[in-house]
Amino acid sequence: MSESTPLAESQTNTLSAPPTRWELFRAFLKIGVSAFGGALPWVHRIIVEEKRWLHERDFNEILTVCQAVPGPNVVNTSVFIGTRFRGITGALAAFAGLIGGPLAMLLVLNELYQHFSHIAQVKSALKGMSVVATAYFVAMALKMAKPFRKNTLAVLLCIAAACLSVFLHWHMAYVLLACGTVGVALSKAGKL
Repeated sequence: MSESTPLAESQTNTLSAPPTRWELFRAFLKIGVSAFGGALPWVHRIIVEEKRWLHERDFNEILTVCQAVPGPNVVNTSVFIGTRFRGITGALAAFAGLIGGPLAMLLVLNELYQHFSHIAQVKSALKGMSVVATAYFVAMALKMAKPFRKNTLAVLLCIAAACLSVFLHWHMAYVLLACGTVGVALSKAGKL
């Protein structure tokens, strides 16, 4: 791979010092309480862009692993990142930060929803929020794809994975197995 590619340039950026457990907790608490409609874009923004704890490629690899195992991707990602930096206690700190704030909010919102869900304006607001959540996922996908946009094989592999999932309704495990195998082979051949 040429040293002038966006991916190579992103890998030369200096990372910050590894986070403490308290920093992991606070970062994931911020993510948990501010990630409306989807937390992965916020995880990326805070961990890669703001804190600079991980390079883009490392984040993408972690997310790939986390999508390959059962459970919510953002929870898996928080545990993986916490473990990477501070072991089991780091995983617990990141998990507690991610889940603690939203859990408290959810308990309160559940009570409010039970009392006000029949109101038309509440229904409309929820519908509007779902559109915004979709936009967050699209934005994150575009950011993650940025390092690969000039690599035709990478773009084709992304399109193939999307088609297998969306149009052929393949289970994500099979998509990851099939496209992941091709991706590993292309990467070993120096084409990704």
